[in-house]
Amino acid sequence: MNRNVTIVVVILVLVVIAGYMIWIRSKYQAPMTPKSQEEVQIVEPSPSPSPVVSATPGTKEATGSTKPKAATSSSSGR
Repeated sequence: MNRNVTIVVVILVLVVIAGYMIWIRSKYQAPMTPKSQEEVQIVEPSPSPSPVVSATPGTKEATGSTKPKAATSSSSGR
């Protein structure tokens, strides 16, 4: 019978702790009130500035001065 009393006491303590945590949560949580149509603001995305690309005249474009490597078969030591 002593073990049963211990189990009941532990369950009651857990219930009291859970109730206290719910009560604390309700104290710090803002009340949920529905907003009227006048309070709702629609946020439209503003146009972002386009990136400015400036090329200086007279510059030479990069050319493919490096030769591509030929694919060679290599044996791996598996």
